[in-house]
Amino acid sequence: MAPTSTFRLVRSSALIIGCGLLLNACITPPDYPDTPSIEFKDIKAVRKSPVTGTYDSVAVTVSFKDGDGDLGLDPTDTIPPYNQYNADGTENRFYNNYFFQPLLKGEDGVFRPLDFAFPYNSRYPRLTTTERNEPIKGDLTFSQLFFRGSFPAGAEVRFEVTIVDRALHESNKVMTSSIIIP
Repeated sequence: MAPTSTFRLVRSSALIIGCGLLLNACITPPDYPDTPSIEFKDIKAVRKSPVTGTYDSVAVTVSFKDGDGDLGLDPTDTIPPYNQYNADGTENRFYNNYFFQPLLKGEDGVFRPLDFAFPYNSRYPRLTTTERNEPIKGDLTFSQLFFRGSFPAGAEVRFEVTIVDRALHESNKVMTSSIIIP
């Protein structure tokens, strides 16, 4: 190999390695707290009338940030602290990780919580596929069905949303904008 072509090869290699190191130095992971934080992003309601009955589908989207990325539960996450029932037989709050509280606007214009026989809390799946603690952010959309008659016709409702990570850190609470139920 001629000295000039060796020099070109070394120079090109050094340039490529240098650019790679510079790019790596410029990309630093975001610094989010380990407690998840959420912001309300969107709400949509759709009335559906299949053969089984009329219901309203309400989809709420929140954006999230979490410093260690431990959001979501697998279906197999059913041992403490994610078991469905406590030792005394009461429901374990942390069996769920998505808390969804409907609020109904009263005649006085104040939104008050509605207590249903079965709370509208649920689980969302793991958002990462690795066990590495890395910051993550994104959007989480949760859809809930409300059968006709769950709210008075023409009711104005909004929802309070909270999420919990696997370390049981609870996010802030956010309030959706209000929607009118047909």
